[in-house]
Amino acid sequence: MTLRTKFLIFIISIALLSGGASILLSKRGVHSILVGEVAKRGILKTTDLPGEIVLAFKEEDEDLLLAFLQEAMERTGALYAGVLDERGRVLAHTNVVEKGKVYQDPVTQEALRLTQPGHREIQMGDQRVVDVSLPVWSVQAASTEEEFLSFGGKELKETTRLGTLRLGLSMAEMMETEKRITLQMSWILAMTGLIALGISLVSMRKVLRRVRILVEGTEKIGRGEYGAMVQAFSNDELGVLARSFNQMSEELDQAHTHLEKEVKLRTQELESVIYTISHDLKSPVVSMQGMASILMEDYADRFDEKGKHYLRRVIDNADYMEQMIMDLLALSRVGAQKGAEPVEVRSVVERVLEIHQERFARKGIEIVIHPTFPNFLFDRTQITELFQNLITNAAKFMGDQPFPRIEIGGRESGEWVEFYVKDNGIGIDPDYHDRIFGVFQRLKDLDVDGTGVGLTIVKKVVDLAHGKVWIESRKGEGSTFFVRFPKLEET
Repeated sequence: MTLRTKFLIFIISIALLSGGASILLSKRGVHSILVGEVAKRGILKTTDLPGEIVLAFKEEDEDLLLAFLQEAMERTGALYAGVLDERGRVLAHTNVVEKGKVYQDPVTQEALRLTQPGHREIQMGDQRVVDVSLPVWSVQAASTEEEFLSFGGKELKETTRLGTLRLGLSMAEMMETEKRITLQMSWILAMTGLIALGISLVSMRKVLRRVRILVEGTEKIGRGEYGAMVQAFSNDELGVLARSFNQMSEELDQAHTHLEKEVKLRTQELESVIYTISHDLKSPVVSMQGMASILMEDYADRFDEKGKHYLRRVIDNADYMEQMIMDLLALSRVGAQKGAEPVEVRSVVERVLEIHQERFARKGIEIVIHPTFPNFLFDRTQITELFQNLITNAAKFMGDQPFPRIEIGGRESGEWVEFYVKDNGIGIDPDYHDRIFGVFQRLKDLDVDGTGVGLTIVKKVVDLAHGKVWIESRKGEGSTFFVRFPKLEET
């Protein structure tokens, strides 16, 4: 899943969650406000009802109370109306069957405890209503002038609670209003959400573009293009990151240039030493080899079998030393050729097989070249040296395999080309996989020709090309050597 998709999913999820939460909370707020308005309207329409209601309460005059309730219903449009005494007993009700009942439900008990008008939303049958409760008090009037002056008005104080007036106000109109408000709010939130989503997508595109530039810069450094720079668009965190990247890239380029110079200098010194030593050793070794051969040819009759054995050992060791010197010279020359050119790798492999065909025929080795062989830019001499060492190495370590077989193939993979040489020989224990590429490292399982420099040459060719070489093998199960090179662009 791409970063763009993840950002899009995140933004849409946040928009849906915040939009849904906003609608839900707004709907609750609107509902609470509308219920309060319904209750407030009902209370206001009953505050100036006839004062005779106090007398009706005191005398429990049902006819007068019913007249009062009928007038309250007409004013408020209530679904029901009733009056209760201080114990919750129904003194009068628009539904006559309720007369005389004592309500013990929590809503009634809460209404009886209130000293101020209140309301509560309840379910009545298949609809919701706002149950409004208004406490009814008896009022003591001033009977003397002194009382009037003392208390500053005609009404002295509320002394006795006579009962409670309850009204059931319909919520149908309120629900319709709530639906309209909620629908309008949903449309508003949807439009603002779409606008916010569009702005977020534009901003996300800009951010991802800058991230992509940083990724491309990182990939360039991964490909060895040290010193690659990216554009810093702003002074925010991404801008700071871009400038830090440029500074790191510049420092890395300087360090790489310095390291390359040091490595090149040390490599040249080492190759010069190897070449000098090998060249200086070659003459005495060749002289020793020649003299020993002359002794064997011209004076063999003067040596007994023991002397001849020692002389043959001198010749064999001289031959081995000469081969070692030649391998060292070949190792020192790796990297001297710098001319990359289009190479048809299959023809290179076929040429190596042609040179060593007698050796393969003598051992009865079957050679299989797979048809999928990529061509790429490389130094022809070095790629020839690489395949020659890999193929001859596979032939050396066949052991007593009755049906020896070597497979050679390759393929392209993205920005890489990959080759392999597979055999069904003696195999190599995994503990030795890293050691076999060292100079003069040889397996002790078989007594074969060679000095142990061949795989070192392969490793050096691969390392100089910034590639990779590895082996997959187990003892007794054959070996497969893989080499991978970055594809070069033709200039």
